[in-house]
Amino acid sequence: MNLKISLPRDYSGNSEEIIFSLPFDITEKGKLTKGHFMADRSKMYVYGENGLEKTFEIKDFYSFEVFRQSGSSMLRGRRRDNSKWELFCCFSQTYYIRFAELAKILDFYAKTGELSETSDTEEPNCPKCGAKIEGMAECPFCAKRSGTVKKLLNRMMRYKGPFFAVTVLAILSYGANIIMPMMYKRIVDDVGTGEGADLSLFAQIAAMIVVLSVITCLFDFVAWKINIRLSTRFIRDLRKDLFDKIQLISMKSFSRRTSGEIIRRLSDDARALQNFMTGNGRQMILMVAALAVIAVIMFVTNWKLALMVVIPLPAAGWAAQKIMKRIGAGYNRWWRKTCDSSKYLNDVISGARVVKSYGSEEREIERYKGISYKVSKNLERAECTWYLLYPIMRYILAAGEMLMLYFGASYVLGMTITLGEFVQFTGYASMMYGPVYWLIQLPRTLTQAMVSAGKVFEILDEPIDLTESENALKCDIEGNITFENVSFGYTAYNPVLKNISFEIKQGEMIGIVGHSGVGKSTLINLIMRLYDPTYGSIKIDGTDLREMSSESLHSRLGVVLQETFLFNGTVMENIAYSRPDATFEEIIAAAKIADCHDFITRLPDGYNTYVGEKGYSLSGGERQRVAIARAILRNPKILILDEATASLDTQTEKQIQTALNRLIKGRTTIAIAHRLSTLSSADRLIVLDKGKVAEIGTHTELMGRKGVYYRLVMAQRSTSAMKETAEA
Repeated sequence: MNLKISLPRDYSGNSEEIIFSLPFDITEKGKLTKGHFMADRSKMYVYGENGLEKTFEIKDFYSFEVFRQSGSSMLRGRRRDNSKWELFCCFSQTYYIRFAELAKILDFYAKTGELSETSDTEEPNCPKCGAKIEGMAECPFCAKRSGTVKKLLNRMMRYKGPFFAVTVLAILSYGANIIMPMMYKRIVDDVGTGEGADLSLFAQIAAMIVVLSVITCLFDFVAWKINIRLSTRFIRDLRKDLFDKIQLISMKSFSRRTSGEIIRRLSDDARALQNFMTGNGRQMILMVAALAVIAVIMFVTNWKLALMVVIPLPAAGWAAQKIMKRIGAGYNRWWRKTCDSSKYLNDVISGARVVKSYGSEEREIERYKGISYKVSKNLERAECTWYLLYPIMRYILAAGEMLMLYFGASYVLGMTITLGEFVQFTGYASMMYGPVYWLIQLPRTLTQAMVSAGKVFEILDEPIDLTESENALKCDIEGNITFENVSFGYTAYNPVLKNISFEIKQGEMIGIVGHSGVGKSTLINLIMRLYDPTYGSIKIDGTDLREMSSESLHSRLGVVLQETFLFNGTVMENIAYSRPDATFEEIIAAAKIADCHDFITRLPDGYNTYVGEKGYSLSGGERQRVAIARAILRNPKILILDEATASLDTQTEKQIQTALNRLIKGRTTIAIAHRLSTLSSADRLIVLDKGKVAEIGTHTELMGRKGVYYRLVMAQRSTSAMKETAEA
């Protein structure tokens, strides 16, 4: 998020030293104003309409917050000397999110002395035009199109051979058509009519026209064949690059977008780019070249008539530019609504069971009808804008055509030019207006393509947060894990884990416990290197995870999560996902250890039974045991269990726990469990509280200390007792 939007008009200081600068629009008395709140590394400045009004030292404050009032909000800080709140500025809802983000950064800076000069939170609105840009890297209305065009051309250079060949063939084909008006001139001027007609010359010209037509067809056929190959290669490579990048981007990037939006970029947006680059893009080069060649021929033939034709072109070009800006906003709104539609469809189809169980089919039908209406309405507005303005440009061009016909006819009557020359010239004028009319329609297709290109390149250009060094170490993991002063936050100034340090020895069973939202899942995400620590380091067998190759880490890591995900394939394929090269015997052995072999053999097709989308044809316990078999087949050195039995009934939980007990033998195991009793046999328990390690010890030791863990256990026992009493 941009927290340096603009500076005061009368600011004369060093703008490079200013880190944050946000406008505010309300005075302390509730009147409208135009001001700026600015900050560098040591001071804060409040600029009003009449210049600098207040200056504060950041070190004088130990807390910052945005306080919401009725109709407005304020940024304020609590002083160190007297603990009183100091008001800095007031602002409307327009600036609320940015000031709230700035308050977090300043608050973290005041407490830790560590200043984050950038905000990791995505932009809610464009700072220039105010348009909603949630989920986008940049504003589609304010972004420069030249950068996107350059990227498209660079990508097209990969296929410069076939693209050049298709373009040349198209130009040759068009060149053959350019000769046609010359033939018509000879027919009118040289062949003659009646008894004096030169039929042999007519036959020669007619034969030449037929030959040129055949040559044109051949050129077009070869160009079409090459273009088909070019088109399929383009979209194949583009989708591959997109898919490869999607696999590499971090979970943080995934969390900003829905699966429906990502799928749209892979399918619809990639297809739109393919159509433009291999169709309209090539055609644009041809039309520009044809326009230039025909213009030269026309000026050489008769510069006066040519001038009549080209006079309206600058006005038409200006109108096209204005139209492009106008309809661009419409097509971006339409793109956003189609994304909303994709998101909705993904949610409803994925949650079909919930929809049907609550009898909400009619309600969802009405909701989708409303979303579809918005999609069609936005497209209709964009298209109507185009079709209202397009005729204006046609009338502008028609003025040149009328001038050419009027003066051309006068020249023929005045014997300045022959009738054949006039026929030839009108033929070229018609050929010229073809490219002109095509180029006039270009803004619409170009705008649609630029919208899709922006979404595609947003993915392709996104920096990869988790990179692997060129000299990444390939290690044979044993299972010793060390956290050294680890702090982590999804934003650096809002840490979830704070200064975490502990050691896990090879083969230990460790339980991670704490209140909901304390950072338990975040901690295991760091071990799996789904994120990197903001500060500190995580080491396995003495090697920092950032220095270890991804293959070394994940090849010896096994994971069983609460929300078990099975792919839409067979049971055997889902178990073998952790080790695709495993033999059938190894898969069966893993299934037996996971206590799922018996129920698999009772399925209609045994191990070849399709489990359906997300494995919904199996029960929750069956899905979980298949997931355990998948982890067993991996033969991991480090095993992570995240609430692996939380959503199961007591009997199923016992079966799963038996399978897990077989799985954890001889492996370093880190487990998070909803029921603390399931972790009582762990070698040690790590208790998290408010993002920090509160206690470490065995169940017995921690119960004896009567600290955080003791209170958690007592609270859970009390809840269980209340449930039993209610059931009785």
